[in-house]
Amino acid sequence: MPHTPSSTPPLWGEYVCPLDADGRVPLPEPLSAAASFILTKGMDGCLLLAPQDYVSRLAERVRALPLTDPAARLLRRHLFSAAVPASPDGSTTLSITPQLRAFANLSDQVVIVGNDAYLEVWNPQAWERMKEEGVKMMMQEDWSLEGI
Repeated sequence: MPHTPSSTPPLWGEYVCPLDADGRVPLPEPLSAAASFILTKGMDGCLLLAPQDYVSRLAERVRALPLTDPAARLLRRHLFSAAVPASPDGSTTLSITPQLRAFANLSDQVVIVGNDAYLEVWNPQAWERMKEEGVKMMMQEDWSLEGI
């Protein structure tokens, strides 16, 4: 989904953050300025933490997929069954539900990764594996993104 201008500043960076036993994560300073987030299951085993306006645009596109398509139904279930409002509280702490912590295999630390329009929340070991796989893929001679 292309990034369209919004009131949310770009969400960039990689941050290692503690996760307490109740599922609370203090958001790093650059990320705490964004006010209204939705937290849900992401792709590749991470969580998707996205501004409300991004999720609204994504939901419109998913809603347009045919109900008769089994892959579309799976995507709807994946994204929306566990979605919760995740606006930071007054202390800029984000709460992650037990269901979402289990899905992403989160325990005492998380890595929050900025992807410009949204964030991903990763288990630290899974994030390291994903980065290694990504570098290998980008080093392949036939890998390219058209138009960049």
